[in-house]
Amino acid sequence: MKYLVLIFALLSTSAMLGQESNNLLTTPNSPASAILGLQPTEVLKPKSFRALEAALYSNFTDENGSLVSPDNFGLEFTPYWAKDHHLSLDDYLYSNSVDNQLYRNSSFSLASTHKFLLQDSTATKAIAIGYRTSLFFGNKQDKAILEGYKTALANTQQIGSFMVAKFLALDPTTHRNSDDYINAVKEDLIKRIVEVAKVPRDKAEQITEKIIIESRKQPFDSNNLDVFIDGFSKAVDKAVALDFDGFKEYLLKRQGFNFDFATAVFINFPDNKFSFSEVPKYSLWLTPSYNFSKKLDFLKVTASLRYEHYYTGYFQKYFPSANVFDNNFDYGMTLTANFKKFSFDFEISGRSSNSLIPSGTDGSGNTLYRKVSSNDSQYIGTFSYRLTDQIALSYQLGSAFKPTFITTDTLISLLSVNFGFGDPVKMYKK
Repeated sequence: MKYLVLIFALLSTSAMLGQESNNLLTTPNSPASAILGLQPTEVLKPKSFRALEAALYSNFTDENGSLVSPDNFGLEFTPYWAKDHHLSLDDYLYSNSVDNQLYRNSSFSLASTHKFLLQDSTATKAIAIGYRTSLFFGNKQDKAILEGYKTALANTQQIGSFMVAKFLALDPTTHRNSDDYINAVKEDLIKRIVEVAKVPRDKAEQITEKIIIESRKQPFDSNNLDVFIDGFSKAVDKAVALDFDGFKEYLLKRQGFNFDFATAVFINFPDNKFSFSEVPKYSLWLTPSYNFSKKLDFLKVTASLRYEHYYTGYFQKYFPSANVFDNNFDYGMTLTANFKKFSFDFEISGRSSNSLIPSGTDGSGNTLYRKVSSNDSQYIGTFSYRLTDQIALSYQLGSAFKPTFITTDTLISLLSVNFGFGDPVKMYKK
């Protein structure tokens, strides 16, 4: 407890230093929020077209039906999953068709704020519209892992459905408590596990004992067996080792190649009237990544590519002291290693910017341009150690990009405490 008090004391006197790590260059979950620099308190994710219509109507119109823009608002909608397409498990897991994947994974995002500050600190309204999608190509190990989960699922379903039928066939007048039911089906359960799970009888008997122990904890009513049977089925799932949570977790980080793509456009209303708007910039993201398998399944390599086009006329008008370029390319590579108690990642990235600016005219009066450019790079190493299930300690060391709007040291020395119930709390030392 003492070290936590010391950390909080240090945090109270810490100075903040911003840097743009590769994870900020990767394809964002909500491109619209990312281009605005927002972290909405809640991102609406309507599950149907009717829900989408209600979300837009309730947030973008007032009581008179006039158009308004909400503050700190985020919305993301995936059209394909707004309807039930009756996909088989195989079709969902192994959709190698590029067209199908692009369509299924396509999502559209919308974000708005009333607090986009111009250089003179004027708070203005802004909205953004974004799109993202992804492609995935699994390797051989990915398929083997998925087939293992599918086999476990099929086995559990076979055992569970068989035992439910056995329970329902029993006479409730002669089986008055849970032990009566369990003893009546115990031998059938052992044989079914041997047959379906392909395990020796002694192993099947051990699995059956686990199921019986869990089943006896369930409430029993001979006039309403549904609750008891449901508890028995869950005990079967657990004992046969069907890891639903592990299955879902693996689907989020499948082994193989993944390509994420996103784009977004930023629209500002400098005088806070919808009759006049300007577009400060638009962005494109591409993030190819590869999760290794077998002995290297703790490794992940990610490339980060981002293109941003700034409309320099806008910035000359509203941010006259900012040094921005028309075309900005950010690129980087991250190597991540995750272990049980600690993780490490190293990232290196570069930035290339250029603009064409007028430099005079030729003899015929045509405007001549000259190219100006800027290049920058950064590198950051991060080490994280999990103190408990809820608390992790991280340290970063490296050198950041030169900030666009302010001048400060680019050296990064960052210690952060990350609590499971909130965002990281950081303390910086320059």
